[in-house]
Amino acid sequence: MSPKETAQAGTKKYQVPGALTPAELLERARSQFYSDPNVIGVGIGERRVGGQAQDGQVALIVYVQEKLEEAQLDKEEQAVPVPRQFEGMGTDVVAPFGPDSPTETLGFGDGHRHSVDMMSIDRVRLHDQWTAGQKGQELPFQGSIHDYGDVEVIQDDGTLVQTVNGQPEVDYVRAYKLFRLKNPDIYDFVSFFTDTASGMPPQGGSSWYWPIHNDTQGIGYPVFSNRPALGTNKLQGILFLNQGHFGAWRYVMLQEQGHRWSSFAPYRDSQNGPNLTDHMLGGFAHWAAEFDDDRSPMDYDIYDWVDIGGGQYQRVSLSSDQREYSELDLYLMGAMGPDEVGDLNLLSNITNVSGNTYTANKKRLEIDNFLWANGARVPNAAAAQKQFKHGFCLLTKDYARAHDLADRIDQLRRRFEADFRAATKGLLSVDTTIGPLRREAQPGEITELTGGGYTSLHRHQVTPYDLNLTGVQYTGSIQPGQSQYLFTYGWSPVWHMEWSARPTTAGGKVTSSVEIERDGNGLFTYWITVRNTGSVATGYELHFARLR
Repeated sequence: MSPKETAQAGTKKYQVPGALTPAELLERARSQFYSDPNVIGVGIGERRVGGQAQDGQVALIVYVQEKLEEAQLDKEEQAVPVPRQFEGMGTDVVAPFGPDSPTETLGFGDGHRHSVDMMSIDRVRLHDQWTAGQKGQELPFQGSIHDYGDVEVIQDDGTLVQTVNGQPEVDYVRAYKLFRLKNPDIYDFVSFFTDTASGMPPQGGSSWYWPIHNDTQGIGYPVFSNRPALGTNKLQGILFLNQGHFGAWRYVMLQEQGHRWSSFAPYRDSQNGPNLTDHMLGGFAHWAAEFDDDRSPMDYDIYDWVDIGGGQYQRVSLSSDQREYSELDLYLMGAMGPDEVGDLNLLSNITNVSGNTYTANKKRLEIDNFLWANGARVPNAAAAQKQFKHGFCLLTKDYARAHDLADRIDQLRRRFEADFRAATKGLLSVDTTIGPLRREAQPGEITELTGGGYTSLHRHQVTPYDLNLTGVQYTGSIQPGQSQYLFTYGWSPVWHMEWSARPTTAGGKVTSSVEIERDGNGLFTYWITVRNTGSVATGYELHFARLR
């Protein structure tokens, strides 16, 4: 295999060394192995022997494009030996792409390992290798980019898909740059979907998160940035969502979004003790089944442990729609301060008594256990970002036939906004629309908008929960005497929506009127007519305000 594996004397160790954080280990591994062009990433996960995961053996995984025979290795001048142990931790070499790579949605356990593999791939490194033959230049794009509702749809011109070890793989650096051809640099995250029916690659059996930038300290993840390679000053991460996971949308989407901050933080039993990772599945990225994380989506089990006393626990099944971030998750996400996080349980020696009742030994973990290992979160909850801009993008080879899938994604996009707010206890929010950030109005702005906080329409004091969102839905231009007919759909019937067209051209005059249609799902579509009543061509913005 490549890089070369070399034997090292001593007992193999397949756990994260207590003297290092996972973040420190990965940073050192990249410095060590990235001089080999065959290396395409490093990560932490379960060691595999013959493709089978080894329970309880957490390894440093070096990902390569292709495993090579010994005779081929000798010809590789840039091959970097991978010792049996690195920084006191056992190693494994994995080729994540190839003829045995999954093409269908995987089962639960295998999906976890594949998700960790895909998270660890350095896609900037792959993109640079693919463009090396083009003198590092991007090819001109001959496809098309369309808005479908609030989903960006990119039709591939044959340059979006490359090959790794014989397997088709989307070039996500290029895909993001194409997304940016129509959209400004305002997105914290972009979620990609592939239209497999049109011939786009299925992208393996899992959904995954690719970290682009982290400047947050104290969460167990290294501070780093791939932003320059993608031409952005804003992007924090890219997500890929597998169509096979649409049925568990809330669970899967919350998990991949949550990987921006969680679950990477080790803990300590004492202030100066070793770092411990037994609360994480595979030592990194997900909470373990033994960790009582309440209803967190950041695990790979479907249960919540309920303490019923006497050393006994009830194991309660959770549905996708019941998932919400734990207090520890919310601390790592910057939504809560450390003093707001309650104690957590780490169980061991779990034994079934009968039915869903188990006995277990309990280790009590407090927030100090995590602060000892990771330090304080910087920025803290008071200064952390609370609203995020998230774009949704479908990659297809045939735009004319992608409408049904794009419509489905647009429905899921709208649902994610509500799911994320509910799962963060209303402390964080996400705007998934195409266009400028739709932020929540502040109390002072509401006072200004409503003439001191009162309105004759409602005859009660307006609060931030009444005038919930304001923003620009659409921008356009219109000739004198012309009318334009616009529509926007998917709005809840419990909201009161106000729409108004406002001229942006000096001397311009416009008016607007609104018609409302209720669709088969009970949601409202607003049909808006904009008229130019002036004598000059006029640019305009269609503004909205959402009241509850």
